[in-house]
Amino acid sequence: MKITEKFCTKNQCYQVEKAFVPKGLMLHSVGCNQPSASVFANSFNTFQPNGRQICVHGVIDADHGEVIQLLPWTTRGWHGGGTSNDTHIGVEMCEPACIKYTQGATFTCSDISTARKNCETAYNSAVELFACLCKRFRFDPLADGVIVSHCEGHKRGIASNHGDPEHLWRGLGMPYTMDGFRRDVAAAIGKDSPAPDKKYYVQVGAFASEENARRYLETVKKDYPGAFIKRF
Repeated sequence: MKITEKFCTKNQCYQVEKAFVPKGLMLHSVGCNQPSASVFANSFNTFQPNGRQICVHGVIDADHGEVIQLLPWTTRGWHGGGTSNDTHIGVEMCEPACIKYTQGATFTCSDISTARKNCETAYNSAVELFACLCKRFRFDPLADGVIVSHCEGHKRGIASNHGDPEHLWRGLGMPYTMDGFRRDVAAAIGKDSPAPDKKYYVQVGAFASEENARRYLETVKKDYPGAFIKRF
């Protein structure tokens, strides 16, 4: 995929250039009604006073799916808070212009169709980007703690208290989940991911006579109480 490098040379994260070895990837959502990745690229590329060094590694445009890289992947960013900055690459997905935040993670939407299209565009690019990064750093996208959202990072005790990006997906009635995102990333790199609802059945007999089937079932249930008859 095409990734545009637009490093934030005026940001302390870039200037300090503290190297780190990524252990995983953290997915964010910007939390405001701005679909343009360029706007955030310009915003992060400033000197931030009082020791603040806020900068993510990449931003995804919600209109076009463009990915802008703001920091080298192996330079420590400041995106998740807590210890996640020392372990995870942080990527922000931009959000639709037609939403309006009212309180916290709650928002209204004036054009649900456009908003969902923007969300889908950003999501698909995020899947592609995370697949590329998993290949580069040899991450298993299905392994515990490798791909997490900001919300999941907080629940794991490694990030600040945020609800993104799940709050956006829920608010727009999108079918996306982080488990689904991880499976989509795995599929994008050609890694088999088990279907969460798949079951495997063991058949121990087949009978033309129902009477014989029930007689055998009673024998089997002595060792396997959950055994049952299914007619094909």
